[in-house]
Amino acid sequence: MRYRTALAIALVLSATASAEARAETINIVAFGDSAVFGSGQGRTPGGVPVAEAYPAKLERALRARGWDVSVSNQGIRGGTARDAVYNIDSRIPPLTKLTIIQFGSNDRNLLGASAGNIALSLEEIIRRVRAKGSAVILVMQWPPTDAAAFAAVQQRADSFATWYSDLYYDGKLRPEYDSGDHAHLNAAGTDLIVARAVPDVERLLMQIGLRPTR
Repeated sequence: MRYRTALAIALVLSATASAEARAETINIVAFGDSAVFGSGQGRTPGGVPVAEAYPAKLERALRARGWDVSVSNQGIRGGTARDAVYNIDSRIPPLTKLTIIQFGSNDRNLLGASAGNIALSLEEIIRRVRAKGSAVILVMQWPPTDAAAFAAVQQRADSFATWYSDLYYDGKLRPEYDSGDHAHLNAAGTDLIVARAVPDVERLLMQIGLRPTR
């Protein structure tokens, strides 16, 4: 009798713990440059404010699909992979389950960094983020001609995304996705990125053992 009672209590406690684990909000961080932050808080003609940048829209889209998630916008205007190496602890809080890393363009365009140097910075970012217990999606921000230089760093991420691959033509944003400054997305472009991001994020969350709450 005592054994059955103890077993019943253990099962209840186990079920309660499992329910609490399922109910815990999944913390996701989008860590990158102004492509993550938004286009200058809507100061360009078709620009999007931070509240409508892709991290906010990604959170809403995932929640609509039953995921209890929080997507933190840790985009930095003018941010570089070189500097991001030293900002990880302040940008990626404990218990973050998934980090989307999106750097590289400013290293090339503002610093004149080589593809090899950018790749080394990205490798260090991924190493440090993974050491914090977070899975990683790496978003491509380099031209196809540099693919060989980034092959190794691509393999270090849990998932590799090419969400922006066809939004540019001849180095510039396509007009239908251009906020007006030829560098940042408008609302249509942001919606396209979110549509592409959702299945990738869901797939990785499930790979690490997480499930939607409904």
